[in-house]
Amino acid sequence: MRLLSFTRGANELESPQAGPGAWAHGAIFLLTCAVIVSRRPDIIFHAQPYAEDGQVLIGDAYNLGWLHALLLPWRGCLIVMPRLAAGIALLGPLSSTPFVLNVLALAVQALPVNILLSARSASWGSFRFRALMAVLYLAMPNCAELGCGITESIWFFALSVFLLLVAATPKSWAGRCFDIAIFLLSGLSGPFCIFLLPIAIFLAWKRGETMRWVAASVLAVCSLAGIWCALVLDWGGRPHYVLGAGLTTFVRIIGGQIVLGTLLGGNRLAAMPGSGVLILLVCSAIVGGVICAYCFFRSAPAMKLFFLFSAEVLASSLLYPATSPGPGLSVWAKLAATANVRYWFFPILAFMWALLWCAWRRDKILKPVSLALLGVMCLTVPLGWRFPALNDTHFAEDARKFESAPAGTVMVIPGDPQGWETRLVKRASR
Repeated sequence: MRLLSFTRGANELESPQAGPGAWAHGAIFLLTCAVIVSRRPDIIFHAQPYAEDGQVLIGDAYNLGWLHALLLPWRGCLIVMPRLAAGIALLGPLSSTPFVLNVLALAVQALPVNILLSARSASWGSFRFRALMAVLYLAMPNCAELGCGITESIWFFALSVFLLLVAATPKSWAGRCFDIAIFLLSGLSGPFCIFLLPIAIFLAWKRGETMRWVAASVLAVCSLAGIWCALVLDWGGRPHYVLGAGLTTFVRIIGGQIVLGTLLGGNRLAAMPGSGVLILLVCSAIVGGVICAYCFFRSAPAMKLFFLFSAEVLASSLLYPATSPGPGLSVWAKLAATANVRYWFFPILAFMWALLWCAWRRDKILKPVSLALLGVMCLTVPLGWRFPALNDTHFAEDARKFESAPAGTVMVIPGDPQGWETRLVKRASR
């Protein structure tokens, strides 16, 4: 059995073939960036730092120096890629740093599309099938938080790592160096390498290719660094609150934020009381579970591994979320009532790709059901296409005032969301 090939005839999928050329990949990348910007134009045309982008990345890189700040943990995790991006952004004027960070975040978000459409990813299926996978990725609902800045882009970077792991190994040295660089940067940015490591080891053991063992080794080193950071360097970095875990709340999260969040976009159904709403959420969770289970057991290994990876990330997000529930609320109650957060990214993407996979097959029951659900998405996605713009914090204006201030000046620039701020201490000019 070939590990990364689909069963012929089941999905009308094809064997590996030549993918788009360099110029075509460039056009795909630019088109992808344009689609992403259309959902939140302010990230380019009115760039503002969002949450950690200002307070942690820009603040630490400016006050401490980018090299010193590079390996500083944040909430129990290393975030090397965003911190490196902040160092690059500070090569220019301080007032332009949010724009540069957002451009880099845009490139990271667009990268999975190019990987999916490359010849290396032909094991997922035909080019047309992979193009539809990319369209669903770009049109994903209930994920507005992920389009805000460079810190949240580590989630897209983790998706790129997964796609490279299950793709065919590169033949050129340039391709190998590209893969290793992505593995290393993503592995040192967030906890995802810990979930990707078993997948990398399985693929290396199954295929026996040298490059796959290299990938597993890089992720193993990054995982050890991440565990050391969480247990030793920043043990108290991640807040701990009462989880409030329970079967009913779990069903509400799955039915409301994952299944109905995919079909209807961001909603508060999971937080609504009443038996009628609960029955709706239970039915939604069951329908979504059946579709995902069928896809998992009948699809090719690449899709199976993506389901396992998504389940790992969702479980970790529910057990160790970096969120403050507020007085009188448990963490799960807060999550059930919160739409558009990063924690729903991978399970929603897995559910959408499962719908597409079932619609692609010739199943007499699941095909029409999946087509109907995708049709509902086609109606609701345009309604929530444009994400709300970030609040105008006048960062550029304050940054220009700060740049002309004397050495030693301390300025606190308010950020978005409320409570986040960028504290800068003017250093002497060289």
